[in-house]
Amino acid sequence: MSEKLKALIEVSILETVFFIIAWFFEAVLGNGYGWYSKSVMIILALLGLVVHGFRGRYNPMPKNLVFSLKWSAAIGVLFLFDILVALILSLFLGSFKAPNIYGILVDLVWFMVFVGFAEELFFRGYIQERLNDAFSERFKSILGVKFEWHQGTLIAGVMFFGIPHLLVAWNPFTGRLALSATIVAVAVSASFMGVIWGVLKEKTGGVILPAVFHGLLDFSVFGVGQMTGMLASGIASGIGVFVFFAFLFEKILHSDNSVVKEHALS
Repeated sequence: MSEKLKALIEVSILETVFFIIAWFFEAVLGNGYGWYSKSVMIILALLGLVVHGFRGRYNPMPKNLVFSLKWSAAIGVLFLFDILVALILSLFLGSFKAPNIYGILVDLVWFMVFVGFAEELFFRGYIQERLNDAFSERFKSILGVKFEWHQGTLIAGVMFFGIPHLLVAWNPFTGRLALSATIVAVAVSASFMGVIWGVLKEKTGGVILPAVFHGLLDFSVFGVGQMTGMLASGIASGIGVFVFFAFLFEKILHSDNSVVKEHALS
């Protein structure tokens, strides 16, 4: 059996296990099942990483922590600006709703930990790196920016992350099937962003930066959207994504993130 086929079978098994457990939790628990299913996702990711030694490409910590934290902070500032834009837009559109502070904080934890971190650890930290072990062919650029990245990143982002978003419309245990244009649009955008987050994972070597980006983007759209209306939050987040690609993406990929080792004078 080829290494590529072994890798595909391995990650397919773990992702299938996740979906079966998630469907089961939804059938038994109904609303709120995501807290449990995403906890399982974290456990499965850690299991996959530990099996492969939790070192080298299977270590989810970045090569340069300061570099990842610096750019995570920059993305954080960007999305704070987006939230402000969404609030202003909602006032003009008449869609503003008085915020539930507790609900906003719960949403922030959900999107940052159980969406951003959980999904990036599983899809970028484990699945992407397992595939890159086997699919080592490289691309020379991404969106016109010179940067070498691997074929496994593309496969993970599209086939194992983006397209499977369609499965949220289905639950074989309950018989639910509710595919919609919105879910298809989410799957398409997730395929694109999954590759982008994968490239950021390749640049930094860790999941911190893509997890922060992923969590803040989803929070600014869906979490803030409960307060501002989805139109306002969607427009503001779209502006934020545009600003990221226009001003930050190339700088991140071309910045030096090597670790400088200081040697004591003898």
